Amino acid sequence: MSDQPALVPPKWPMLVYYGMSIVSLPLYFLVFVSFLRLRCVSKTYNSTFYSILLQHCIADLLAMIIFFLTNPMRVLPYIREFFFNYQQYYITAASYNSVYYFLYIRCTGIVFLSLQRYYVICCPTYKLTYKVQSASNLRIILIYWLTPTIISIVVLKDTDFSYDSFERMAIIADQDVIQRNTLMALIVVSLTCVICSFAYGALFYYIRKHTAGLSKFVYLFLLLVTKHLFRSLRREIHLAVQVFVLLIAFFAVLAYYGFQNYFSQTHNTGPIFYMRALYPVANGLLSYINPFCILFLNKDLARQVYQSATCRKYKVSDVPISGVITTSTKHPLRTDGIHEHNSPQVVF
Repeated sequence: MSDQPALVPPKWPMLVYYGMSIVSLPLYFLVFVSFLRLRCVSKTYNSTFYSILLQHCIADLLAMIIFFLTNPMRVLPYIREFFFNYQQYYITAASYNSVYYFLYIRCTGIVFLSLQRYYVICCPTYKLTYKVQSASNLRIILIYWLTPTIISIVVLKDTDFSYDSFERMAIIADQDVIQRNTLMALIVVSLTCVICSFAYGALFYYIRKHTAGLSKFVYLFLLLVTKHLFRSLRREIHLAVQVFVLLIAFFAVLAYYGFQNYFSQTHNTGPIFYMRALYPVANGLLSYINPFCILFLNKDLARQVYQSATCRKYKVSDVPISGVITTSTKHPLRTDGIHEHNSPQVVF
């Protein structure tokens, strides 16, 4: 263990998190409710992309709600007493394990969104693309939630956690559990960033390859002749940009777990506590960036959210936008609509 004096965990990250939540959480609920209403009246928003995005929104909101219940809310006397008296019934373990569980859910979600963008734009005639685009909502939901749950079994099986005292309510965990979980989190987030980066690198190369050789005359001619196709492809690319900006938050989380894993492996206790105090900001960034990506980078969906906020009637069109072109008329693709036993150590 390092001989350096323990750093005092700062209080400002939680204050920043509260400020982020006051602005972003009501906005997120507004976007989410508008999204659900749109899926009831428009086939456009029941496409594969929007079905995955909806699950990602649910994961974000659940992560925020559970974090509120297990962390800020436990300062209230009755909740604190309930948590402390019944901590052996997986309450303490849920507070700790949920951090990694929802991290893995959102990692697999951003991977699914990125790969879906890649296949729709770059591989429109592939059989796998057809299977992805024609997948039922039930299959999408099962794959979205079962994949990270299987990954999280290693984390979820741990139950040997406890609060250090009634006054502090800090969670105590074995050092080997902390080391394993931080290393696993670093690996999963790293793989997420690598896979998504390759997908967007290939997508960028595809777009440059198919547009660099076009002269202005040819481009204008194609734009006039196939105006709808170009408009559809442009919207597909806009959806890809929306997911790419969301991916940037995962690189910030990658840096967080990189430092956390380093301090954990070197048994540097002070910085571990300090980094744990920064978690609310990292968690808030990972969740709250999504509604802003939707509102600023998805004009069609943002327009519908505005209609909902002002209690106006939805102006919905079910015209498909996908740039997918297939030589087969047997299986038309679904399109994305127009309009993510060592000495114990205290954590948290």
